[in-house]
Amino acid sequence: MRKYILVKKIFNGYSFIKDNVLVVEDGIILGTQKGIDTGKDEIIDRRDFILSPGFVDKHTHGIGGVDFFDTTADDLKTIQNYYFKHGVTTVLPTIVSAPFENIYKLAKAIKEAKKDPNFKLNIPGIFLEGPFINPAKKGAHDERFLQRPTAEKLEELISNCEEKIIDIALAPELLENPIEFFSKAAEKGINISLGHTNSSFEQAAKAHLLGAKNIVHFFNAMPQLHHRQNSITTYALLSDIKVELICDLIHLSPEIIKLTYKLKGAENIILISDSIAATDLCDGEYSLGSLRVIVENGICKLSDNTIAGSTLTMDKAIKNLVKIGIRLEDALMAATYNPSKLFSLECAAIKEGFRADFVLMDENLNVKEVYARGELVYKA
Repeated sequence: MRKYILVKKIFNGYSFIKDNVLVVEDGIILGTQKGIDTGKDEIIDRRDFILSPGFVDKHTHGIGGVDFFDTTADDLKTIQNYYFKHGVTTVLPTIVSAPFENIYKLAKAIKEAKKDPNFKLNIPGIFLEGPFINPAKKGAHDERFLQRPTAEKLEELISNCEEKIIDIALAPELLENPIEFFSKAAEKGINISLGHTNSSFEQAAKAHLLGAKNIVHFFNAMPQLHHRQNSITTYALLSDIKVELICDLIHLSPEIIKLTYKLKGAENIILISDSIAATDLCDGEYSLGSLRVIVENGICKLSDNTIAGSTLTMDKAIKNLVKIGIRLEDALMAATYNPSKLFSLECAAIKEGFRADFVLMDENLNVKEVYARGELVYKA
């Protein structure tokens, strides 16, 4: 049955369009149109709401008490509703540096959860934030699990993982044979993101040339911007590589966010939550991977005061961007089209043939309804 969703305005992933009706059938977008006739198959009248593609959170360690470091299929089925509540319809479960067995367990849990017809969350793959990172910039990663990146270890991971590894964080200065590593990643369709690194300007430039497309939580766990000592941070601002931003206004100041936006342009910014299990829960003691985390006033820290992820949600990140003066269209693009384009996903854009994953919001950007594959999965 075709569905016609009548709204106030539609954001298609890049801009607001003139059409105000989304047409959906069998979980797929058929297109948009201006106005609607009575007598159609099913009309969903939400003319007071804004429609946007579902948000993509490409960097999230968990939510609602669940950490992807140690997850079951039942956990995934439960926490999908936490993501839906915040407008997120696509997730890359992100695991901090861990024994390979934990990565394989996460992959098995995802594979098992996808067998359930009631599991609607789109999980196109796993993001490994470790173990191929620099110990000097480990942040909230357990140093015991860090490893030097090699093509052989990458092959081992790929061969034993039952779900696709879609993205891997890497400190490029650790590579002994960059061409071999990047070639293996490209062969397997894996994106390389640069992060938790002391990379020089030249090392970052070479990694970008070899295929790296993204920088992990920009400005965090990397050299600070310096007026004489160039580094990956300088390179990121001058090149067209994509950058993740944690816009909780804790990891980054409003001014640094606006500076990045001004220099990079909206098309090169990807909003992430970097959320941990404490997200949507009260302050207290939690874990991120194998490490103990204390959450006070929603801020997550290790015992040595190192920031350890966040309790940010994607809807809040969008509101924060708008609050500091970023255009709504650009904030939404950073949460939808940009991350989906990074991985060539057929979602997070209002486009014919794409997944019918979308969010309805009021004028204050509060999430009111969420649809996955054209089915209502959350209603405020």
